[in-house]
Amino acid sequence: MAENEARSGRVTLKDVAEKAGVSLATASKVMNGRADVRDATRETVAEAARELGYQPKRRDIDRRRSVLIHFDTLTSPYSLQVLEGAEQAAHRVGVDLMVVSGDQTPSGLSRAWMADAAARGVEGVILVTTPIGSQHARWSRDLKLPLIAIDPVTIDPGVDGIVTISATNWEGGSSAVQHLLDLGHRRIAVLAGPSDSVPARQRVQGYHSALSQAGVIWERELIEHGDFSYEDGQRGAEKLLQQAEPPTAIFAVADTLAVGALRAARRLGIDVPEQLSVISFDDTMIAQWTHPQLTAVRQPLFSMGQVAIERLLALSSDPGLFAHPFKLETQLIERESTAPVRSTHPER
Repeated sequence: MAENEARSGRVTLKDVAEKAGVSLATASKVMNGRADVRDATRETVAEAARELGYQPKRRDIDRRRSVLIHFDTLTSPYSLQVLEGAEQAAHRVGVDLMVVSGDQTPSGLSRAWMADAAARGVEGVILVTTPIGSQHARWSRDLKLPLIAIDPVTIDPGVDGIVTISATNWEGGSSAVQHLLDLGHRRIAVLAGPSDSVPARQRVQGYHSALSQAGVIWERELIEHGDFSYEDGQRGAEKLLQQAEPPTAIFAVADTLAVGALRAARRLGIDVPEQLSVISFDDTMIAQWTHPQLTAVRQPLFSMGQVAIERLLALSSDPGLFAHPFKLETQLIERESTAPVRSTHPER
């Protein structure tokens, strides 16, 4: 197949199959998103299609529209609630939702992976808590594959053309700490999550702002970084609670970290909320499964999934739409894990 044929738009699926070294039937399966094709073969066909400039029809009459949503993991309550919102929004408009997790993309979000998604004819891709770089925006434009990012863990400065959807993280972090301040707490620690996570960093900025507004000087020894795991929450809280002057309250930037803090307090014989207040961020279903139930800043995860589907379909229909970020409001939900500070901290 000569290069001039690719430029003239006469590239056929047969040409793609020949270049990839597969049968026409296999190439057709790849282009139609069939599951009974090996990943290596799928990538080879997608790369051949890209190099030849083959553009399959995005919406065949006999095929339903589809979108793809990618999670770093599907084992967290956060992911499941985002997925629930996305699934309901997709079902409402008659669009199929293809779900992929990080375990299925061991090489990361490469151009070949995105080319494969485009070759399947999906309307676009939603990336959930996934690092975003300028290369992803460039590939999105090249492949005419819209991208939506929900709570990108990291994002390169100046990335343009990718719609981001998140909650009001700074405001939510501030409201969490203000709640503790209103209860009389002044020595407030924070389980801050990963230092390179954009949402976590914004929540910690809200923590600093609320303390500053109250005239409370924050102390570095009261800030513990780690990942978002239950185990890191427990480790960080144990370290905080065994200080010579331990905190009377802990703000955890994720529910999983707060659950770890509750376990740390229980192991150390510290009563929550009588001796220690704990407040979290997310308000996933586990916030109501703990004992005591967690006071939490509710992040509208279900709505974030819905909005992602709606905006992705809008971008697919009109690529010229302005790609501005969306921020959905958070809400403080008071439960059992916070209480007024005691006048003195009991002996350990």
